[in-house]
Amino acid sequence: MLEAIRSVLAELVGGPRARSFDDRDYRMAAAAVLVHVADADGAIDPRERARLAALLADRFSMASDEARRMTAEAERSEAEAADMSEFIAVLKRALDENGRLKIVEMAWELAYADGLPLEVEDSAVARVAQMLGVSEAETSVLRRASAPGLRGGGGA
Repeated sequence: MLEAIRSVLAELVGGPRARSFDDRDYRMAAAAVLVHVADADGAIDPRERARLAALLADRFSMASDEARRMTAEAERSEAEAADMSEFIAVLKRALDENGRLKIVEMAWELAYADGLPLEVEDSAVARVAQMLGVSEAETSVLRRASAPGLRGGGGA
């Protein structure tokens, strides 16, 4: 029902929207949550957009062009959403604890894409982690592991 309403509204305001990813796809939900983190400071830096596409391609075994399309769709989905709860609910249903940890790890990697994370980016990742049921201690460990120069135990 909701999808039918969205389709009608989309046609009224700008023609039909072709979506190649299902809203219930946990990959799309993850991408939308990551877009939220990247946009926490009010703008998505080109380095963040590139890193997001690379993370999606790597972690979800996607071709680069598919990851770029998903990034663009996730930006639209996140902009249209009232909050992240819809995306978080999809992730919590689809992922086990390890999968949720991977989402937080990806969020930290994205937060570091354009340099040291700003306070608003820290808060966005912390909020995502909390909503996913990831502890503060685990979130801190994942942050340290994702920081440039510290990945892989401090080696090259």
